[in-house]
Amino acid sequence: MTVSDMKIALVGAGNVASHIARALGQRLAAVVSRNAGHASAIAPDGVPAGSYDLLERVRPDKIIISVADHAVDLVVEAIGRLDYDPIVVHTSGTVPKEALAPVSPRTGVLYPLQTFSAAAHVDLSAVPFFTEAALDDDLAVIDDVARLMSEHVYHADAARRRVLHVAGVFTSNFTNVLMESVQHILGEAGYDLGVVDPLLHATVDKLFAIGPHDAQTGPARRGDFAVIERQYSSLPEDLRPVYRTLTDLILKYQGISNEQN
Repeated sequence: MTVSDMKIALVGAGNVASHIARALGQRLAAVVSRNAGHASAIAPDGVPAGSYDLLERVRPDKIIISVADHAVDLVVEAIGRLDYDPIVVHTSGTVPKEALAPVSPRTGVLYPLQTFSAAAHVDLSAVPFFTEAALDDDLAVIDDVARLMSEHVYHADAARRRVLHVAGVFTSNFTNVLMESVQHILGEAGYDLGVVDPLLHATVDKLFAIGPHDAQTGPARRGDFAVIERQYSSLPEDLRPVYRTLTDLILKYQGISNEQN
């Protein structure tokens, strides 16, 4: 069976599910959620939407469960064992594929390495998807479904997905909280976050152009401990440990002794 012949159902109605629904569009046979109204809100025009019992009527060949990590077990329990064996995957970076076994023995993973918010557009064609399957024959099918959304499809087992997930936390979540701290620091001086917009974009462009090690600048890169101490002392108490830890990490990666610090 080719992917064009498959009936694909999407389970979930949150941030990730809404982007997947948009990307797959009319290729979806159904969108389902605990709350049928939420499913209807993200279902493409003409695609049936409803609660979990819709799966029994549509009998999709492939089911994508796209819910929060902590909700996967609850959704699996609510769906229960189907009386046929569809391929069932989830979109989590931390949940093992075996969590889906109560629904079908043909389990797998379709994990997009990206941050998703309802209000922010994401071009899924540029997002890397990492796939896994319990059965070798199913992996190619899961890959084909991923390629309906993205040009970048790779394989990753549970151990490698854990690495990818923590890398995503450093890349996205920690960047966000650091920039929120920047927003507070600038706000105290009467500036808004926009004043560092060109700096942030130039930093990201440069680190991918020449690598983060060579792109590094600033007082820690120069070993300028006088400036480091002045900046450390000027910060609010809650940000000082963050500044110290990140400064020490720069010194370590740049091979600069911090004994003076």
